[in-house]
Amino acid sequence: MKNRKIRSVGAMLLAAAMPVLAADSLAVKTGLWETTVTINMSGMSIPADALAKIPPAQRAQMEQMMQRVGAGAPRPMKEKSCITEKDLKEGPFRNATNQGGQHCTYTPVSMTARHQELTFQCTTDSGHGTTGKMVLDAPDSTHVNGTVDAKTEAGTANVKLATQWLSSSCAGADAK
Repeated sequence: MKNRKIRSVGAMLLAAAMPVLAADSLAVKTGLWETTVTINMSGMSIPADALAKIPPAQRAQMEQMMQRVGAGAPRPMKEKSCITEKDLKEGPFRNATNQGGQHCTYTPVSMTARHQELTFQCTTDSGHGTTGKMVLDAPDSTHVNGTVDAKTEAGTANVKLATQWLSSSCAGADAK
């Protein structure tokens, strides 16, 4: 039964772990950003066969997140990312879509320079799915806050994001 629990939670977590600033026309600075992610999950796990399809670096990151989330109260996790002009132009989650046997579509609901709202639907090769909504707010060009709410047949997840610009240089970004 555990293997049948959420085959597509990986897509949702990957999307949350990706640089959240890469949203079409979001008015933010390029360079080094630090994102704090806090995940609350209920009833979710990632089956071994789904993890096996994810690239090793991302799999390790997801396993670490799942371990932290499953070990009691949610704790914030931090990641430093490099955001480029290309990231801002090409739109959200371009790297997370269709990885590891997961196929995702993202639909803009509201897209302004300061507020981004998207819905998403992800399915795995085996047909299991995740649906949800992501909201990002950029009160200024150096801060972004957001939430991701996701639902599967096995449970729900709520991700809170707080992101701040550190410098125009990408030195110190976490390896992807």
